[in-house]
Amino acid sequence: MSNKLRKEVALGGHVLDHAGLSDYVWGHVSARDPKGRGVWMKAKGLGFDEVRPADVLLVSWEGDVLEGAGPRHGEYPIHTEAMLENPAINSVVHCHPAHAMAMVASGRTIQPFSHIASVFSRPLPVYDEAPGLVLTPEQGKALAQALGASHALLMRGHGVVTVGASVGAAVTTAVMLERACYLQLLAEGYGGVKKPFTEDQAIAAYAHTQGDDFVLEAWAYLVRATNRARTKTS
Repeated sequence: MSNKLRKEVALGGHVLDHAGLSDYVWGHVSARDPKGRGVWMKAKGLGFDEVRPADVLLVSWEGDVLEGAGPRHGEYPIHTEAMLENPAINSVVHCHPAHAMAMVASGRTIQPFSHIASVFSRPLPVYDEAPGLVLTPEQGKALAQALGASHALLMRGHGVVTVGASVGAAVTTAVMLERACYLQLLAEGYGGVKKPFTEDQAIAAYAHTQGDDFVLEAWAYLVRATNRARTKTS
């Protein structure tokens, strides 16, 4: 099982990189350890595109490296505290997507006027308390409580957090969030969304996007596209 999770976490990073969500060596994907020992996440100092399964560490709830070689990321509490707060979360993504960061900095919010944006029909929480790093369990817990039952959170001045029942769900939610923010900013440049849906209208109109099936279908494509691209460059 550990090898499988290591491969999933590495693949999640590769997909994020292929989708344009890399930020040098910063950002991380995690998966819950099925034995309850902590989380699996990449070692510090590696970009999403560079991660191999062997680079994925088992980090305890207290931040100790239990398996694997290399230093852990300082922001491990983003992952551990989210999973401790909500047992339904099996994967966490933290990254710094350009359009999501620009949108939250501008004070704008996502309006569900497209299939992708409708994944975020319910207003996303915005967290203002972590423009710097999230390094302590207390900071991680505060962030997890701000996330609540949402599948994504915008961190003003920092980045985003997305969560899911699987690595595929959490990673694809991050990719879709960046796309939704890009479309929102594009619409703003043309004068804004003239006839925005209400939350209830969007959920009804885009009922097919309201669940993991929609997200995981996109994940399957993202994996294929990422693998094709990496095969061409190898």
